[in-house]
Amino acid sequence: MKGKIHIKNISELLPSGTSPTDIRVKINCTTIDSTDVLSQFSVPLYLNASIAILVLSGNATACINYKFHKVEPDTLLLLSASHMFNFDNCSADFKCICLFVSKDFMDDMDSTDMIYKRIKYGVRMFNMPVLRISTHQSELLYKRITSVNDAIEDAEHLYHKEIILNCLFGFYLDLSNMIDRTSDLETEANLTRYESIIKSFIELLVANYRKEHKVDFYSSRLNISDHYLIHIVKRITGQTVTDFIYEMLYSDARTLLMHSKLSIQEITSLLHFSDQSSFGKFFKRKAGLSPIDFRKQKN
Repeated sequence: MKGKIHIKNISELLPSGTSPTDIRVKINCTTIDSTDVLSQFSVPLYLNASIAILVLSGNATACINYKFHKVEPDTLLLLSASHMFNFDNCSADFKCICLFVSKDFMDDMDSTDMIYKRIKYGVRMFNMPVLRISTHQSELLYKRITSVNDAIEDAEHLYHKEIILNCLFGFYLDLSNMIDRTSDLETEANLTRYESIIKSFIELLVANYRKEHKVDFYSSRLNISDHYLIHIVKRITGQTVTDFIYEMLYSDARTLLMHSKLSIQEITSLLHFSDQSSFGKFFKRKAGLSPIDFRKQKN
């Protein structure tokens, strides 16, 4: 039996006790070691972000959509919200640097330029998310990621968001160059029918979960029956379609309660619950606390 799958926000990966700025809820860079892996990445999870993970030292096994990959220095992992992943068998000296970019921040890039679309995580990378790169390429991407982090930390910059976007473009341009020059990726990876449906379902879910809470919306958009979608999702992930929908709603609700000034009623409306009572009951079942008590505890 497959273990429980989690869905997390970028903010939940920040160090304990950190009060994240609004920008770090949307984009974050962090270095993680074997201890961090045990606390954050040892169980299967989906993360609401596009992720680049560059291994700096040590070795580990990355489990991505139930496929196992040995990772070591000069290994780059490119993951999206459609990828379920976790690490296992980490050596004591394992360390990697991670760049997490939310869909909201990617959309901001979209308004400025279209180049990043070439390396957005679609079919081409879905089944081949692990790249072996040269030491020179690894050093270049490390510099790019740290420059993004430096820009994030310079919160007093008058053009804070713009300078972050600029640094992020540098990273994606170099990454795009590397991908285009990697012959192994000249032909798109062949997804199985089940993998393709799961990928499309997750993409639909990320785009529509706030408004659409019922299975039939997703099955109809995928042109398959409710029963078939439920069967595939359960077989591949061990979770139900409803589990995924509710986990997305719960994940978003946590972020809104912690990092926005929206009232409970406004959050209820934003997440398309019928009324505040229904939202409160849903949230308490998941968190063990009412939305008001959760907000008080976190703030």
